[in-house]
Amino acid sequence: MMPSSDVKREIFSLYNKKPRGWHVFIKKDQKGYHDTIITHEKDIWFIKEEQINPYYLIGFGFKGEIEDKEALKSIRPYQFGFRPLSKKIMDEVMESFSNDKNVDRIVSKIMREKPLPIDRIRSEFMVQGPVIYPAKPIELISNQNEIDMKLRAELNKLIYKKYPHLLTTYL
Repeated sequence: MMPSSDVKREIFSLYNKKPRGWHVFIKKDQKGYHDTIITHEKDIWFIKEEQINPYYLIGFGFKGEIEDKEALKSIRPYQFGFRPLSKKIMDEVMESFSNDKNVDRIVSKIMREKPLPIDRIRSEFMVQGPVIYPAKPIELISNQNEIDMKLRAELNKLIYKKYPHLLTTYL
């Protein structure tokens, strides 16, 4: 278990070395904490965070290995990544939103572009994603519930210690 900022730094570094094959899933748990699951090949990261203010999140993360690769295949249509957008495609996007035409076609066209390391994107515009918001829990490793409970416990301890005002109700 590591601070979420360290986990994100590790993921970002790995992404820039090998930008293909990433998938990102985000949801909120029953307490309202932000849960992020990131997969790349056989690796999986679980991150649980609380938003302290609009610019700052705190939390913890865990890295493991995916056990059920077949379950993952069915829920990830597109790879996550950073993709450059040409001026032409950006104009198409803006036009499609203004007249509700061909949005699906343009989004599919953008998502078919291969993700690139951020430092190789030279265009004026770029898109990041997709981020998937699953309707039901994703079980990719056998002890996922145990990991979730440990991450929540550590985050609760951190909040209690450093940000106790977040635990009280507003008057």
